[in-house]
Amino acid sequence: MKPPLERTEHYISRSDGRLYYYKVGEGEPLLFLHNIELSSFIWEKVIDEFAQSFTCYVVDMPGHDRSEIPPHSYLMEDYSQAIIDLMDHAGIGASNIIASHGGGIIAIDLAVRFPERVLRMIVDGLPYWDLERGKTLWEKFWMPRLTDTTSYDIPVKPIERWEEALQLNPGLDKKHWEKELSIRKRSARWISLSLEAMTKYDIEAMGPRVKAKTFLVYGYGDPLRRTEQRALDDIVNSIHLVIEGVRSGPHWEKPGEFAKVSIDFLKD
Repeated sequence: MKPPLERTEHYISRSDGRLYYYKVGEGEPLLFLHNIELSSFIWEKVIDEFAQSFTCYVVDMPGHDRSEIPPHSYLMEDYSQAIIDLMDHAGIGASNIIASHGGGIIAIDLAVRFPERVLRMIVDGLPYWDLERGKTLWEKFWMPRLTDTTSYDIPVKPIERWEEALQLNPGLDKKHWEKELSIRKRSARWISLSLEAMTKYDIEAMGPRVKAKTFLVYGYGDPLRRTEQRALDDIVNSIHLVIEGVRSGPHWEKPGEFAKVSIDFLKD
């Protein structure tokens, strides 16, 4: 592989706070959208490979890491508008997109509401639910995890020690956990609001409206696989792949394989 290319860092001034992204590589534009709770950090193991063939725009979503926390809560459509603002700022007419988990909801929203701005999409672990299933997910899965009721005016996920986190999740990567923890310390309230907003987005209603060619990638152990067939059936121009030996994040756990199958799809 060629040596890493130089990155340039950028901030967009928006009415509700600055948005950070870095740019690296040469070729057709390729946007990277991380999941809620993390940041552009999740692409570190694959970005140099993609940058050999594409001009990569790697975003910290509003409220996450180096981007500022807006003064009001966001819907998924607000996240999408932030990405459109980035594209306008960077002079990108249309782009390919790679997204992970909650970032995949934003990618779907972009592909439906701004079809002329989206070329192809790759989504790792696409959340796929209607409003009823989303409500159940929020009430039975995410709300019980938000056990800190004293730090903010709304419940947030508590700050745990490494030993506690490892006991709950024996396969946890420490570097990954440390980054998530640093973001949570700064953005715990924002993350709670964004997780709830995710579950209030009817992804199933949008899936059949996607026209862009879409590659759905899942780690073998990803819980979101329970809806993979529904997503594949609904998104007409979609194909999918399950990567063996991966709990949930193929771009982190098997970066070489993820980069190869993704670049093959984008260049096909």
